Amino acid sequence: MIQFKNVTLSFGEHHALKRVNFQLPKGSFTLLEGHSGAGKSSILRLLATFEQPTSGDILIGRSSIARLSRRERAHYRRSVGYTGGDVDLLENRNCFDNVALPLRIAGLSEDDVQSRVKAALARVGLSHTDRMLPSELSGGQQLRLQIARAVVNRPSLVLADEPTAQLDDESAARVVGLLEEFNHAGVTVIVATHEAARFNRVTHRLRLAEGEVLPTLTEDGTRAEPGVQAFSQEFINKAYGA
Repeated sequence: MIQFKNVTLSFGEHHALKRVNFQLPKGSFTLLEGHSGAGKSSILRLLATFEQPTSGDILIGRSSIARLSRRERAHYRRSVGYTGGDVDLLENRNCFDNVALPLRIAGLSEDDVQSRVKAALARVGLSHTDRMLPSELSGGQQLRLQIARAVVNRPSLVLADEPTAQLDDESAARVVGLLEEFNHAGVTVIVATHEAARFNRVTHRLRLAEGEVLPTLTEDGTRAEPGVQAFSQEFINKAYGA
């Protein structure tokens, strides 16, 4: 379970998030929707512990991640895969070494590094690129390489910031398919996106504007309190023809 409890994130006079409250169950697939500056990326950055809330608390299960020590953050991040604008590929290192980076930081043996990286590259369809530089890949391939690095640690939570932005339809569909595959395997996935129509098997939606959570609609169309819009599996199957 992920819980935001009265979370505010401020930078001087600017309030990126304003007393945000929501909760998401383990194993859910959630879309964060809203215009640029609405607060979507701020939620992901807080969950990745790139930022700390100005006030309020964030719980993963029963544990607070709001103000972890450096060592605690390093341990927590092993369970989180993040891909987005804050993730840079190492242009002077080949694709294998890019994906291997978090494993080597974690101190895994070279045998484990070799097997996990090969499996992660295969999973995203990039086995043939292991000795190539990121600059030799297409935009869609670079994004899949980021995803491989995000999941090589076998995380329980994957955070994706605009993962289909500026991709052609084929590349975007492949990225969406990968995220849905991870979710099907039990990984909690949270995606910030302007392209919600590309995603099929969504269980929850969180709409934001000006750093606040907007009211949602229930499945029968009635207005609900501000928070997360959740869909039953029956509703998902009906909506998407599953």
